[in-house]
Amino acid sequence: MYWLRLPLWCAALACFYMVFFHRPESTPLVVLFYFLGVLLPSCFEGYAQRRRQRDWYAQFASLDALRLIVTNEAELRRIRDEKGLLVAARRFRRQFPRCPLPEALKLIQSL
Repeated sequence: MYWLRLPLWCAALACFYMVFFHRPESTPLVVLFYFLGVLLPSCFEGYAQRRRQRDWYAQFASLDALRLIVTNEAELRRIRDEKGLLVAARRFRRQFPRCPLPEALKLIQSL
């Protein structure tokens, strides 16, 4: 994965170098370089994060298998009842940050 991230970040830095230091005369060219400098790394970093989350969740066959790793089920149930579903899901994701939010919400609802 790093073999693709590094060239994209280098290309983004080259685009920013062109925009801020070389200063092309053509306005569309400046806009293009700036757009590419933002777009290249952000798209791939978002993809990489989604892939890490998907790979983490893929190790569990079902929601029941994911439920087995929950050690503080009573505390999560209490937080869900007192403060709400989203607060309990955030607490679960602090312990397991790679768990996707929709799956964490499903898990907290099923407790």
